[in-house]
Amino acid sequence: MNDRIHVEESGLNELRNALQTAGEDYKTELVKLTNLINEITNGDIKGDPADDLLEKFRAKEEDFNALATAIEKAQEAVGVKGTDFVNMIEDLKEQSK
Repeated sequence: MNDRIHVEESGLNELRNALQTAGEDYKTELVKLTNLINEITNGDIKGDPADDLLEKFRAKEEDFNALATAIEKAQEAVGVKGTDFVNMIEDLKEQSK
């Protein structure tokens, strides 16, 4: 039984780039959403609509933050934030010889 998995370097690079782009976009949008919620609930909009919006946001805020953390971990795993990815590629090249 062959336990070897063949992965093209270009495919891994595409994964890393997609993860970096999507992850950074998500984190940017989460900051914008958080700031917008704070503006709305701390500003001129008061009453039931603002309270409802804030309640719905807070109910999901933990999920939003957990997703941001998962993105961070995935980015670290593929080396978006360091040299792990490059080292992994080099190790894979050496192992395939």
